[in-house]
Order: sequence, then structure tokens, then C-alpha cells
Amino acid sequence: MTLRSHLLRLALLVLFPLALFGLGAILWIAERERDAFVEGAQQRTLALLTAVDTELAGHALRLHVLAASHNLHVGDLEAFRRQAMRVLPAQAGWRDIVLTLDSGEVLLSAAAAGEPVIGSAPAPGNDADRKTAAGPALTADEGVGNLADYGGEKLFTVHQPVRFGAEAAVLTAKILPSSILSLLTPQRLPVDWVGVVLDANGIIVARTRSHVDMLGRPAADSLRSALDRAPEGWFHGHTIEGDEVYTPYTRSRKTGWAVALGIPANVVEHNMNTSLLILVLGLLAALTVALVLAGLYSRYIAAPIVSLAAAAKAIGSGGDVRPLQRSRFREVRAVSQALVASGETIREREDKLRAADQAKDEFLAMLGHELRNPLGAMAAASQAIGIETRDGTAAREAAEAIARQVQRMTRLVDDLLNVGRVVSGKVSLKLAPIELAAAAEQVIDNLKKTSVLDGRDLETDLSPVWVSGDETRIEQILFNLLENAGKYTAPGARIAVRVAEENGSAVFRVADTGIGLAPGLLPRVFDLFAQGERSMDRGASGLGIGLTLVKQLTGMHGGTVTAASAGEGRGAEFTVRLPAIAPPAGRDAPAPEPVTEGNGRRVLLIEDNEDARRSMAAVLGHYGYRVFEAADGAAGIALAQEIHPGCAVVDIGLPQVDGYEVAARLRAMPACRGMLLIALTGYGGDEARRRAQDAGFDDYLVKPASPKGLMELIETRLGEPGDRTRSHGRP
Repeated sequence: MTLRSHLLRLALLVLFPLALFGLGAILWIAERERDAFVEGAQQRTLALLTAVDTELAGHALRLHVLAASHNLHVGDLEAFRRQAMRVLPAQAGWRDIVLTLDSGEVLLSAAAAGEPVIGSAPAPGNDADRKTAAGPALTADEGVGNLADYGGEKLFTVHQPVRFGAEAAVLTAKILPSSILSLLTPQRLPVDWVGVVLDANGIIVARTRSHVDMLGRPAADSLRSALDRAPEGWFHGHTIEGDEVYTPYTRSRKTGWAVALGIPANVVEHNMNTSLLILVLGLLAALTVALVLAGLYSRYIAAPIVSLAAAAKAIGSGGDVRPLQRSRFREVRAVSQALVASGETIREREDKLRAADQAKDEFLAMLGHELRNPLGAMAAASQAIGIETRDGTAAREAAEAIARQVQRMTRLVDDLLNVGRVVSGKVSLKLAPIELAAAAEQVIDNLKKTSVLDGRDLETDLSPVWVSGDETRIEQILFNLLENAGKYTAPGARIAVRVAEENGSAVFRVADTGIGLAPGLLPRVFDLFAQGERSMDRGASGLGIGLTLVKQLTGMHGGTVTAASAGEGRGAEFTVRLPAIAPPAGRDAPAPEPVTEGNGRRVLLIEDNEDARRSMAAVLGHYGYRVFEAADGAAGIALAQEIHPGCAVVDIGLPQVDGYEVAARLRAMPACRGMLLIALTGYGGDEARRRAQDAGFDDYLVKPASPKGLMELIETRLGEPGDRTRSHGRP
């Protein structure tokens, strides 16, 4: 957008609150005027309803006087007929006087020709009106009925309970609606207004417009809906003809009749519309002036803005940005200085991005190197297995080499997977008391089985000290620090490992006399992928993520890790400090149980990778297990139902029917409910473990799982042959 557009926005923003205030004031005034108008209209409606109630009460009173006739009390029908015929012409709007027994039998109709006979047919009228006449609608003394059709003529009734001799009866006066219409005329409503009187059923009794045509028709839907909601009020709706009106209405609590006025909407809204029109015209005039002024003033501001745009382009092209020396606007000068600072910040970030990109390239190169090394060793070892020797030395050494390289690749993959989960906080710890010196000794023993510490002068000073930690993660911390020292220390050099308690902290310290740390590397040695310079022989291999894991895991345990070095070629020292705890009482480390032979146990192996399945089956079979193989889930379920194995090892990622579904189906089979189920998968996350447990698996092994570990798990779970209390299946 151009500067002029922004100035227009500024003018609009300035005028907007004023416009809102003006609009609010106009609406408030219009609302007050309308409220006053509504109040007057409602008062007019109430006055009209009072007149209607008075008229109806007058009819009821005259009927009440007639009901007091002595002829009724003594049951003289003929005398009462003559009396009724004298009264009828004197009552304005009365069409008939009817006497009806409670049984519904009409005894008298004063307007009927001839003399009525007791027991004659009922007088004209609909059933609803006769029911009304039989019982008062309002009080026990008098009532007003609704409009009904009597022999083609629409009338409403007023009725009075009486005694005709010894019988209960109802005296009814049938009245023309014109008596109600005559009440609307004196109101002098404007020509375009509509006044209407409704009976209790919402039927039109009188209407100022089209009275004859509308008589007896239901009121407009909007009016009937409003009467259903409340006995009085005001609403915006339409007349029967479809005209838009505002309608004040009120219903009589005594008779149930209602009165409403239809006031044309343009009459009510005229004042408000006029005020709004004035406001709109004023706003348009103000906006026009604001636009003209903004266009004139924009030329004054445009020049320094163009200079700022040139400075921004210079930043984009990598050139130098000079601050504006002369400007009439202080804000423009501030923006110019900010652009200069931004240019310097961008150059610094570009330098960091280039360094990060270089670290990424080095990491990818090292990742390829680290993965190809064990793969090359395993490829050579697999060929060596095929060479026959008298004593089998070549095959045995090749198998050991493959095992070492698999372990190495497994640790690489674990570190790659763990670093992302640890940094993002997705790893949870299972805390338990751990003796740090024993853990360090175990890690050292494991590393001695590799070539990492070969030829190094290893010094240890391990004093017992206890910490609360996750055993796997503590071992991962110690292993990465010791492996790091071994990789960056040449054969013949010294590595010192010390575990001790210092000032309430358990301290694990690894010091070496290796290549040391450059001053520039020391502050970022724990950063992801950070590594020192290496020669092409890659003697100090690694991915640059081990120390990152050490720092993150140590922090999760409430500890700290520091690095120190006197410089390149002068060794390095890493120190881990963890909160120490008191030794737990009566805690003895359990002695490892030796792996026993399978003793003919039946093991079902369900794995779609043929090489992995056959290799695992061969090893288990060598140790005395009876192994049955299945390449997919459906075949495995069928085979389990046939052989009833004591243990089933199931791959999760099976085609068609996955391992979770296989476990669920096996658990549902009565013959396999006690079977030991072990999940074997490459998915190592917590979610996969939870799903496996929910599906019915007893244990969970992450690939590559060693046959030795699998056999230890089977023997631990199933116990010795014949132990029926621990066995999950038949041996």
C-alpha cells in the first residue's frame, strides 16, 4: 500500500471513534423517541382495551339483570319468553337471548319465530360456543364467549348461570361485533394505522381496516405468536395484508380478549432514519476533507520514506547501510538507525547459519561414515562365515564381529532417536535408588569388550555413593562420557575415572590426556552436532550428539555437567554432579541368572522378515527350543490354535493383520489366554509400548533383540519346566 493509503487509514481511524460516538448518540436519541412513541401507543391500546372491557361488562350487567327474573326461578317459560322479547329490542347489538339447560337442551330463543316448546332442537351455533354457554369462562357469575358462526351470522356471546325452576341452566345473549367496532371509531386512528380487537381464541371481532372481510379470521401470525409469549408488549411484524408494522398489544385478564394497533414502520423509524442520514452525510464530508489533506501532506513525508526503502534494499543485497544524517522526522531517523542495527544482526545470523549448515554437512558425512563402517565389517564377517576351517575359528570370529557391529549400530540409532525425544522433553524417567560406583564399573566392563579403551591407561577410583535415577539413562550418561574419552585419547594415554561424594553431591569425573578442547569449542561442546576438528582417518568418530544427551539427561535428574580443558593437546575433564541420597536399607543387587536351555519349550515366531525369522529360529532351536514359524499374522493365529505354544514372539509391523491385532485375537482364544506374548518391533516409543500392553503383550523387545536376551526373558517369565504356577502355556 502507498503512503497515501496509510494516511487515509489514519484519517479514518481518527474519525471512527467520533463516528461511533455520534452514531451512538443518534441511536440513543432515536431509541428514546421510539420508547416515548411506544409508551404513548401502548397507553392508547390500554385505553381501547378498557373501553372494550367496559362494553363487555355492560352487556354482562344487563344480562345479569335479566337473569334475576322471577319467571326463571319459578320455571314459567312462557312468561320469561315474553319478558325476553321485550328486552331484546332495547339492547343495542343484541341479536338473540337463549336459555339452555346444562344438558344442552335449548328451552328458549327469543329471536326465533313462533313459540318454543320444551325439548325442541338446539339453537344454531357451533359446539364450541354451546360449551362456552354451558359454563362461564371468567367467573362463577358471568362470562364472555368467543366469536362464532350462528346460522351464517358471526356473533359473540355473554352468558350467565341461572336456575330454571329446579334445574341448572345458562342464559346467553348473542351480540353483533358492530357493538365492538363502534368503540374503535372514536379513537380517530390515522388512516394508515390498523386497530383490531380479538377474542380469547385470537379471532378478529372488530378491525378498522376491511372489517367485513376480516371478521372471523385469525389474526396475523406475528400477533398471535406475541400474545402466546406475553399478555402485553410491542413487536415488529406484519399485518394480514403483509404491511410492515410495529404493534403494541395488550390482553384483558378478565375476558381474555385482546386489542392491538398496527403502526406503519416508516412512521416509527422516520425520525431515526433522518438522524442517520444526517450523520452519514457529515461523515462523508469529513472523509472527503481528510483525504484531500492526507494527499497534500503525503508529499511532505514521502522523501525520507524513499530513503528508508533504499536502505532496506541495501540490507537485502548485503551492502552497507548508512544512517540518515538529515531528516525532518525523528521517527524516520529512529527507523534508519534500526535498519543499520538490523543489517548488522542479519550479517551475524548469516554467519551462524553458515556455521550451522557446515555442522549439518559434517554431521551427514560422519553419519554416513559411522553407518558404513559397521556395515562393511558385517559384510566381511558374513563372507568369513562361509569359509570352512577345521576348528571353526573363522566362523566364530565373524559371528562375534557381526555381534559387535550390530551393537555399535544399535547404539548409533538409539542415540539418534533419543536425542530428539530428550531435547523435546518427551522422555520420562523411572526413578529408583542406584549405586553410582557399581553402575560406572558395569559400564567400564562393557566398554572393555569393545576396542574403545584398548591400549589406554585406565585409572579408577570408585567410592560407593547412591543417587535417585533412571538406571538406563544413568548408564547412558556414563557410557557416553567414557566412550568420548576413549575416542579422543590415543593408545598409551591416561584416562582417570572417579566416583565420590562431595558436599552432598554424587560426582562422576572423567579426565583424559587426549587431544583436549580448543577455546572456541569449549563453550559449545554440549551443543548438538558440535565436534572438534578431525583428520581424514576419522579416528575420533562420532555423530556429535553424545554430549548433548549427557547434558539433557543430567539436567532431567536435577544435576549438572561441566567441561574443562587447558587447550588443544592438553586433555579434557568432564564432571557430572547429581544429588546424592542415603543408601537404601537392606538392598542387595540380585545375582544374574544364567541362560538355561529351552528344554523343548514350544515357541511361535511370527515375523515377516524371512532372514530375521530364520536366524532367530536357528539360534533358539540350537538352544533346545521347539520353534514354529509364521510369516504373517493370519498364519500365526491359525498355527497358535493348532500347536498351543507356551510363548509367542510377534512382530508389530506385520502385513494385513498387525501385531496388535494378532495379540488381541490370541488373548481371545481360550487355548492361548495363558500364553506368554512378547512384542518384537522396531518402534521404540512410549506410545508403541502402551499400545502393546493394551493389546495384551506381556513384554516388549526393541529390534535388534539378541537371542540371548530373548531366551533370558522367556526363562524368567515361564520358570523351570513343570512350574505350573508361572507357566503361561504348555512346555
